[in-house]
Amino acid sequence: MIIDPEYCEFDPASQRLTVSMAQAPGQGGFEVRLRSWNEGGGVELKEGGRWIRNDDAFDYPIVSDDVFELEPTHPVRAYHDALPADVTKVLGQFSSLQCRLLHVVGQFPESAEMAGSAPILFWLASNMLGPAPSRADVRKLYSRRRVSILEMFSVNSSRSHLKFLSKIRDFSYLREDLDLLRRMLLDDEFLKKVRHSRHINWPVLKVFLNQRYVMALACAKGCLTAENCRDAFRFLGKVCVYIRDIRMMCRTTERAYPENEICAMKSAFQIKNLHDRIAEEINRKDRAAIIARYGEDLPPSPLKDTKDIKHICKVGDLLDEGMEMKHCVGGYVDRVMGGDVFIYRVHAPERATMEVHRLPDGKFRIEQVKLYRNGKVSKVTWDVLNGWIKTR
Repeated sequence: MIIDPEYCEFDPASQRLTVSMAQAPGQGGFEVRLRSWNEGGGVELKEGGRWIRNDDAFDYPIVSDDVFELEPTHPVRAYHDALPADVTKVLGQFSSLQCRLLHVVGQFPESAEMAGSAPILFWLASNMLGPAPSRADVRKLYSRRRVSILEMFSVNSSRSHLKFLSKIRDFSYLREDLDLLRRMLLDDEFLKKVRHSRHINWPVLKVFLNQRYVMALACAKGCLTAENCRDAFRFLGKVCVYIRDIRMMCRTTERAYPENEICAMKSAFQIKNLHDRIAEEINRKDRAAIIARYGEDLPPSPLKDTKDIKHICKVGDLLDEGMEMKHCVGGYVDRVMGGDVFIYRVHAPERATMEVHRLPDGKFRIEQVKLYRNGKVSKVTWDVLNGWIKTR
């Protein structure tokens, strides 16, 4: 968020930035002053006509792409331009507490090395400083051994935490990441499973943390060290979809989920083969048992058909659709019976199968559309189907 120029003023002589939000709606009427680089940075809050140091009083970005794109005459941009380039480079890594970090670097320039080599420790340490840290406070904290800083933060003497964190790459410095980190530090079992990886890619690690079963998959562990996040996400996304569908098909046919077999598989291709085999069995062998269990009728859809988009309203027709299109939609019976998922047979612009969800607010969303053998539909088909659902 950028502060509008009418609420701030930059003094070229003192190189301070004053921000007055007294007239800004919903801001509580505070007035703060960002001290200059020559003064060691830091924030002063105006209370009772006096300026009192309080770095917690201001947490707007002073270094970001948005700030750099402002006109040079904008007070925030002018304050940014008065800072040394190497300092703005350090601050630009972080999306919060930049003024506190500016004071850290100003009081203890050696801390910039930590900001480059172990940025998460640099950021965490600043959270342990008071609202008006002195030069002595900063030096005392940032001159400690890094393992000691982390131990202070986590209130835990395990050195494995530091070894683990030192290998994280691509940390995004969002506030929710800090909450995630705290949960990880308290999860000893999870740390035991990942701490011996040579490198760890933080965004990919979040997939493992949020979907714990992925950690047990032999084919997925290599993604922890992936250089390319996009490739890792695609791979993990594909594997997770296969496993989700296998679970769903097992529920539909009341068979045991083959967890041990899946965890031992060394490739996504093996999991896909298992997925396709179960889908084939559902479409051909389990038809009578499924119809006997669920009945013949699926819940009616409130969305009207067209000549090219037809709702599948019979269990047998849903199984036929899976057999004809060579995918696992026949295993969706259990999900469709809930009444908020609807499957459609699409005849044009391409022959496809479409899954539509009813959302909690009553609106509808196209969840997925697949061609024969789970092929991807064209943009033209997506445009037609999105146009159809918007008019329902």
